[in-house]
Amino acid sequence: MVCLIGKSLNEISKIVLNQSGHADHALEIAKWLYRKETSTFEEIITIPLILRKALDINSCIGKYNPIQVHESADETRKYLFENYQSQRFETVYMPSAKRNTLCISTQSGCRMGCRFCLTGKIGFNGNLSANDILNQYLSIPERSKINRIVLMGMGEPFDNLNEVKKAVEILTADWGASFGASNITISTVGLHEPLKLFLENPFCNLAISLNNPISHERKELMPIEKSNPIAETVNLLRKHPIKKPLRLSFEYVALGGINITERHAIAVSALLKGLKCHLNIIPWNSHEGTSFKSPSEIELNAFINCLNKNGVLTAVRQSRGEDIGAACGQMAGVSDE
Repeated sequence: MVCLIGKSLNEISKIVLNQSGHADHALEIAKWLYRKETSTFEEIITIPLILRKALDINSCIGKYNPIQVHESADETRKYLFENYQSQRFETVYMPSAKRNTLCISTQSGCRMGCRFCLTGKIGFNGNLSANDILNQYLSIPERSKINRIVLMGMGEPFDNLNEVKKAVEILTADWGASFGASNITISTVGLHEPLKLFLENPFCNLAISLNNPISHERKELMPIEKSNPIAETVNLLRKHPIKKPLRLSFEYVALGGINITERHAIAVSALLKGLKCHLNIIPWNSHEGTSFKSPSEIELNAFINCLNKNGVLTAVRQSRGEDIGAACGQMAGVSDE
């Protein structure tokens, strides 16, 4: 049975035409799917009853709810999903005074193997479909409050570029969720081939997971450095600059005693020199089975001061939901049952 959530307007049109409907009906269906809390065809009252019944027989909405939710002391909520293929993945809702951010997963697990990330340790359980990616936005009760989306949950988005691109196009389309592209950010370790495709026609903000500017040290933290060196990633970004209103940023997980010395700050400055970008520093969030530690306030401040002196615009990203395993690098897609 064909699920409609995750389908483009053209795909919905083909399905509707096969049921003797027409293009106007497809547009109505798309708007109901992606802008309203629609769970059944019966609710779509702006199309003929006969078409609703035909669609109900031959297709499905494709919406499903999370199987578990945890709430943090800081009001962050982590939702655990399980799709029709029994893949498990998590999404995190983070409310604040100005921004209500949803952190979405693009894979079940991850195969990048970053040593500091718990998701990378649980292995790879497959790509998520556009249906799965969109369900994380459509199925949570806070949906109407969300004004920022980050594709920074479980998985490497550029390892699943086709489905991720399709989901974002639906989110930003005027016939879809009509969510602003400048309010969506995709995060990647810097896979070169999909990055080239993205830079030809950027469809949202871009964040590059840096974490260490020194190649041989980055290899120890991020195996992807061996095949996709960060220096080449930056060269691609120089050749294809991202234009406003979209933004380029770099993510830097601060590991105590490892990657936040003065020489690292100077190397970051040299690597990013001339790029219009911002550096987000993320103090490492602890999880079991690792020897890494969070940075002390003294070493973190010294690192930030050195970056600032060398002309790098920085911000420290506040960790949210650490007490429920919802912070950056902690997502594992595991039920507590």
